[in-house]
Parts: sequence; C-alpha cells; structure tokens
Amino acid sequence: MHPHPRIAAIDLGSNSFHMLIAKATTRGYRIITRHRQKVRLADGLTPDLTLDDAAIERGIECLKDFAQRLAHYQPLQIRCVATATLRKAHNRKQILKRFERALGSPIDIISGMTEAGLIYQGATLELARPDSAMLVLDIGGASTEVIAGVGTEPHVLKSLDMGCVVWQNRFFAGGMISAARFAAAVAAAAEQIRPLATTYQAHGWQTVCGASGTFRGLQDCLRHYRADAMSAEFIRFCMEESIKQGSVDALPAIGVREDRIAVFCGGLAILVALTDNLDIKTVDLAQGALREGLVNTMLNERKRSLA
Repeated sequence: MHPHPRIAAIDLGSNSFHMLIAKATTRGYRIITRHRQKVRLADGLTPDLTLDDAAIERGIECLKDFAQRLAHYQPLQIRCVATATLRKAHNRKQILKRFERALGSPIDIISGMTEAGLIYQGATLELARPDSAMLVLDIGGASTEVIAGVGTEPHVLKSLDMGCVVWQNRFFAGGMISAARFAAAVAAAAEQIRPLATTYQAHGWQTVCGASGTFRGLQDCLRHYRADAMSAEFIRFCMEESIKQGSVDALPAIGVREDRIAVFCGGLAILVALTDNLDIKTVDLAQGALREGLVNTMLNERKRSLA
C-alpha cells in the first residue's frame, strides 16, 4: 500500500461542483489541484421537485471534465458526495445513474446532518483551537448549514431548507433588486432561523466563520470598499448598496465578481437573517468546507485501517 497516496474529494453542490485532489502526507495532506464549476443544479428543480434535462446535462458535462482530470492524476481513492438538490429531486435515481456513468465513480447522496458535519470539519481544520467554541455557516445553493461546536467537534448541527440559488429565484426573479424583495427574502429566512436561536446562543461561540461562495463574494466587497471586517454592519451595508444598484447586472459596481452576481442577493438575504437572529457580530472566511472535510475523513479512515 502506497504510504502517501493521492485522493480525490468531489462535492456536487446545488450551485457549484467542486473537486479537490490531494496527496496524503505525514502531517495530513497537501492539495495538488482543485476545480470548481458553476453548474447551478438547483436552477433546474421544478415545482414538482423534478430536476430538468438542462440542469442534468450541465452536471454531466462537468462530471465528464472531472473524469478526464481524474484519469490524469490517477488518485488511489475517490469519494463523491451530492447534497441538497439531489436529496430533494424525485428523479434522483435516474440522475445518479447518469452522473455515475459520466464520472466513472460511485456517488453518495448524503443527509443534511452528514453534510453539516463534513462542512464543520473542513471549516475548522485550520482555524480551531482545541478549546475554541465555533459557529460555522455554509449557505449552499439549496440548503444552509449552521453548526456550533468546540474545536473540530460539532455539537449542534442543522441543515435548513433554503439556499442562495433557491432564494435568488424566489425573491429576485428577473434579476431585479429592491428593498421590498430583500425584506421578503430576509423575513422568509428568519422564519427558519428564529426557532433555533436560543439553542445556538446557549451553546455560545468565540469565532464565526463562513464556508461558502456568499462569504467569498462579501470578501470581494470588503476589498472593494477597503473595509476591515465582515461585520454585521458591513453585511447590511452591502444589502443597502445592492438595493441602490437595482439590478443584478450592476452588482460589479460594489465589488461582486461577474461569476458571483447571479446568486449573490439570495445568499446575502439569508446571511442578513442569520446575523440578525443569531446576534452575530462578525464573520471570518473559513479556509475549508465540505470537500476538505471529506479529505480529512478519508485520511482518518485510512489511518485506522493501517493501525
């Protein structure tokens, strides 16, 4: 058995598909390459929860590309997981067969709780001290994970039925931005968060970190405005500035990258509701997310098998 094998972790998210290929080392792992492709799977989820052909084809094309990259790097172990959109899709069995054929590897549709645990693990690998109380937020395309823990151990895990793609389509259809649309989006997110507030606040945290594209989008805004921190005030400021633009197409004016504008307001509305209802003061950008958690899990399983 190779002492330092290459391993691949693939995350089929509702907004983006991610692939991370890493090499095991004596201290953990070293990332060889990572790839991300906007597939926007959740865009294809119809009202009757069937995933449409266009979204399926976008997924297949991405997975064919991933398969070519896997053939080049030849990892010893590959693990691929799918999240909220495929959890919801009534035609997931047929989709899974086609996706597995395109990738050439098995795909697991994981539960919201499993997803939350992997996200927490990936987000806290670099940030956490053993005694540090953490809150991790991940605003995906069709679900939002909120996880409180200590160090790298999650204690309270929730996967909420809302995400940046779903919220964008529901509240910002046609790319129009207004105060009324944001108010409705924030209120709908708050309905899901409010019942959990006491539980999370009782746990407490010293650090809050965000592990998804919404937070990377806000990091771009921070640089644009030369602001110091992703504070609750700055997050609300970005909402007000987005409203002033009036249209998704104008969001680059506040620092949002072109590849993030399509779902930025949906994610931002959810984040405003999170900061308001959980009384979050500031958010750090996490260094890892689900795929890093997946790599770490694979390495731990390998260590146990070699012990």
